[in-house]
Order: sequence, then structure tokens, then C-alpha cells
Amino acid sequence: MLATVQGFASRPNPIKKGYTAFGDSYAAGIGTGNTSTWGCRQGRFSYPDLIASTVRDIEFQNLACSGATIQNLLSGGVYSQVDAWTNPGLSEIATVSIGGNDIGFYNILTACVLWVGGYFAGDCEIEIAKANEILASSDLSANITSALQAIIDRNGNDAFKIFMTGYVTFFNENTPLCESSSFRIYSPHYDTTHKEKGQPWLTTALRKQLNDVVMTLNTLLSHVTDSVNAYYANTEKVVFVNPNLAYAGHRWCEEGVYEPDNDRLDTWLFLSGTPDNNLPEDPLGASESYDQEQREQVAGPSSPLPDPSTCKDTLTRSDPPIGSDWYEHMLCDISIAASSASTLEHKVIQEEIVQIQEGILTELRIPWYVPTRLAKTFHPKTLGQQAFANEIMAVW
Repeated sequence: MLATVQGFASRPNPIKKGYTAFGDSYAAGIGTGNTSTWGCRQGRFSYPDLIASTVRDIEFQNLACSGATIQNLLSGGVYSQVDAWTNPGLSEIATVSIGGNDIGFYNILTACVLWVGGYFAGDCEIEIAKANEILASSDLSANITSALQAIIDRNGNDAFKIFMTGYVTFFNENTPLCESSSFRIYSPHYDTTHKEKGQPWLTTALRKQLNDVVMTLNTLLSHVTDSVNAYYANTEKVVFVNPNLAYAGHRWCEEGVYEPDNDRLDTWLFLSGTPDNNLPEDPLGASESYDQEQREQVAGPSSPLPDPSTCKDTLTRSDPPIGSDWYEHMLCDISIAASSASTLEHKVIQEEIVQIQEGILTELRIPWYVPTRLAKTFHPKTLGQQAFANEIMAVW
């Protein structure tokens, strides 16, 4: 598929026998095309799948899983992707996307932007401070270093390379238009008067704070890359790939746009209600994603809301915490909010729980029971995944 993109078809491709992808939901491609409904939520147009489609008859393993943390990569860790790797010696390259869940991207975005669970969403400043504290400690970089070394050593080939992908900043921070935008998941809208209370507004200062967290994580990943290469006698075993320049003009809050605009197809990042976009070679990809989300909405939930008194502990009780799909965290937040009917919004949720229990699944006012639709928020759309693949291919 990508081999037909202008400029890439004639370039030497290092993949001859095998390619392995490790990482989190950014590498899993959640929300793109048909997304698997099993826990890892791998989408058909993930950047690993797009890269693998440039060659035929190779050993390709996409081990990426939504919700993965560095503990899920480390050998011997919980659900270790490295330990699940079969035929490691056949791979010429691997890609890795990790770190976002370790610093709490979901907690930051729900507390600062999405407000999943309304007033129970958490404190924005506290969640940003927690992320910066994790980034400032040595534990995360040490563990990522260990995981990269384990991948290199398991492969054992001199020419083997890892392409470590960074994360993209979510917002353009240079326009005043988003000062009056709210992406609150229950009520995304633009307020011309900016007088409403109780809304998470995308102020310029907040957008810069959120972008700075992403950039700090990318800096850490870049330094880890240098450290691993130094360990292997300054051999370039790992290459850091930063997709941010490719995303210019395709983030939320671009100039001249009154956000949120759910019909915008030029964004490369999802919101819960926004459609996917298409690859030029596959004009049906976006409709696949939409059709799946409609089927999921009609099918309803696979399980009831979790116990609001214990679900937070359940998601974090292991030591270290097990990474989990954003949707699981969202269900917990919604369950906590739904346990109190002190506001009209919470009463609406309570009414919809009854509708779901009675099998009335087509009249829901809030599509919070649609798994992929919700969990894909702030992940790359298909064209965003292609940008990741293009940047990796340009580097090799």
C-alpha cells in the first residue's frame, strides 16, 4: 500500500525477512479501519501494518497493544511483548511506541480536556504535575533503555535496527480561536461569549502546557536512544523518529477553525465523534471505521458498568500497574459519575443505563458505550498513521 506512495517505491527497503512492532495504542492503530474488538484494539491501518504492506511474505508480528506501558515490554513483565516475540532473529527492523501511558496521557486529557465523568474527572494541574514528576525521575528512561536492549539482544543480528517513534502534540497553541472551545465529551462546543461556567476551555496556556508534556516525553525518548547507542559502542541500533513536523496543519485548533468541528477530515487525530480519513489507495477505510462503530452501538456493551467503589483500584492494583485500554478507564470514570445523580447530566446517564439494560440501544443521547469510538480519542487517524509510517521510511 505505502509502496505506491510517490518517492517510496524506489527506495531500498531494509525488510527482507521480518519486521516486529512493539508498543501501545499509537502503534496498535486504534480506530483506523476495522479495529479488533479484543483487548489490544489493533486497527487495520496502524503504521506497523502500513509498513508491513510494503513487502510480501515476511515474518510480521504486531505485538502492540492499547494501554501498554513499559512494563508490558520488559522481559519478564506483565504480558511482556518481548517474551511473546517469536522468531526474533528473522526481523531486520522493529518499531517501538511507548511511554504515553506511563506518564498518564489518559488522566491528563480527561482531567484537562475531555472531562470524562464530569466533575469527577480529576484535577488538571495535579495530573500534569504527576506526569512531569515521572518524566523527571530516572525510572522511566531506565526501563525503556532496558526494554530496547532486551529487543536488540533477543534479535542478535548486527544490522538489526529499532525505530523508536515519538508522540505528536495535540494542539496548535498559536491561535486565540480555541480559547472558547470545549472538547468536553458530553458537550463539545464553541461558546462565542465564553461566559459558561464549569467547562474545560482550551486556552492558549493550557494547550501549551499539554504540548510541553508531549515534547518533554519526546526529549526523554531521544535521550534514551542516544544512551542505548552509546551502550553498543556508538553503533546506531536505535533511531528516534519524531513525527511532529509531519503533523503541521493537521492538529486540533488550527488557524481559522472554530473547534470542535466534527466534520473536519484534515485533522490527523480523533475525537470521540470524528470520522476516520482515507488513504488515497483505499477510499473505503473511513467507512469501515464508521460501520464498525455503528455496529458496536447497536450491539451495546459487552459487560455492565464496573463497580464505582472499586474500579479505580482494580485498574491500578497491580505493582507495577497493568496498562489498560483507555475505554476501561473511561467506563470507570463514567460509573463513578453515574453513581451520583446530583446533577441533570448524571441523571441522563442513569436513564441511559436503564435503557441499555432494557436493550434500547438506538436512542442513546450520549455515545459513551461505544468502545472504539470513545477509546480512539486523541489517537492518530489513518492519515496520521500513514505520517508515522512515512517518517520511519524516510529515515531508513
